[in-house]
Amino acid sequence: MGIKEEKAAVRAEMGLFRIRPEERMEVSEAIRDRLIAIESWRAARTVLLYAPLPDEPDMFILPRGDKRFCYPRYHTDRGYGSARVDDPAELTPGKFGVLEPDSSIPEMPASEVDLILLPGVAFDQDCYRLGRGRGFYDRWLLTLPGGKIGVGFDHQLLDRVPREPHDVKLDGVIVPSRFVGDGAG
Repeated sequence: MGIKEEKAAVRAEMGLFRIRPEERMEVSEAIRDRLIAIESWRAARTVLLYAPLPDEPDMFILPRGDKRFCYPRYHTDRGYGSARVDDPAELTPGKFGVLEPDSSIPEMPASEVDLILLPGVAFDQDCYRLGRGRGFYDRWLLTLPGGKIGVGFDHQLLDRVPREPHDVKLDGVIVPSRFVGDGAG
């Protein structure tokens, strides 16, 4: 089995899991509590979040405090960028049906982003992430200097995910039961 087939098999296996809305909120709160306890969260001034899909942890519940939040926005000509959004209600459906900042909101320079929170299909103990398969996020991550933390559910943390040389290693992964990694604690 080749790497592409291995990735497809993990994606198919993860796709079998279903989470009830009340359980999703409970585990999202546990992730939030772990996240706000780590130094990289406390030190970050600007955090790049994501608008969660129904099968991803809900990070809209994060406390803003003195932090600026920005969200990814897809550009057909150059991949992803991000824009500051003060209220998630300002997000609108984008290219892939995912909520994102409207095109009228100015771009946030990548150099200003201190911490990036990333969803994924699966993560592993070495802090690699398996995405949805298009590669857009991985290419974008290579251009972002901020710390990178994956967030997911316990069943998404595997011993090892299939990876290729271009896959980006994260600084850490947070699931409801624990934090793995050495770059964010």
